[in-house]
Amino acid sequence: MSKLRPLLLASSLLVVSCRSEPAKSPPSAPAAPDPVATEEALPKPEEIVYIYDANGALIPSDDFVVGVRLPRGLEVFREEGGVHVYRIRAPIGKVLSYFGPMLITGKVERQGKGAVYRTASIRGAEVSPTKVDVSILDIGNGLTRVSITELPPPPAYPPPKTETLQRAQRDFKRLD
Repeated sequence: MSKLRPLLLASSLLVVSCRSEPAKSPPSAPAAPDPVATEEALPKPEEIVYIYDANGALIPSDDFVVGVRLPRGLEVFREEGGVHVYRIRAPIGKVLSYFGPMLITGKVERQGKGAVYRTASIRGAEVSPTKVDVSILDIGNGLTRVSITELPPPPAYPPPKTETLQRAQRDFKRLD
């Protein structure tokens, strides 16, 4: 019987291995996620926009208003008609240093830490430049307000000198 036992054991194993059922495969690992689909699903970080250069000066943006190239970081506060009002979180000195050299005028009024440039032309606008009033004022908490007002163009054909003089005399008589 002891010689029969290994034979019975071998035959039982043979019967078990010859069954018609397919062998069960071990559970597979989950499929690796598609890297493209994963990148699309993730929120993209906001792009960092630098507003100062290496020297600490404001960097020009690609935006223009009435021929004035605006600096980066300027946010629209209000726009109506020919008046454009912006805010920027920057020291007023840096904003004045940005706009001052591009404005050509002899009428600059100081107002607190800020300034108002009256009837200014924009440097670099050679063909029929539009005149603007630009005010740059400190509004506190590190905010600076920039207002650009487009002035109407001069008449294409100015009135003759005699007509201008007559209008001035009429206006002076009304004041009396």
